[in-house]
Amino acid sequence: MNKSLVKILVKAKELNKWVPARFLAKYGIQNVNLLKLEDADLILTKRSKSEGLLLKLTLKGYYYFNK
Repeated sequence: MNKSLVKILVKAKELNKWVPARFLAKYGIQNVNLLKLEDADLILTKRSKSEGLLLKLTLKGYYYFNK
């Protein structure tokens, strides 16, 4: 996964915020298999009517990516 993408997701977890996936397009989020990360309990996804797909790291994902 792109280092900038990881930084954004880690910072969002620290602030307890969800990140809209559309803002992560320029960091290559479309190349990441989100289902695989969800199955590994590293990330949470949520659908919003106004924002679309939202992403947030789980605690396990935070420790995995914040090495």
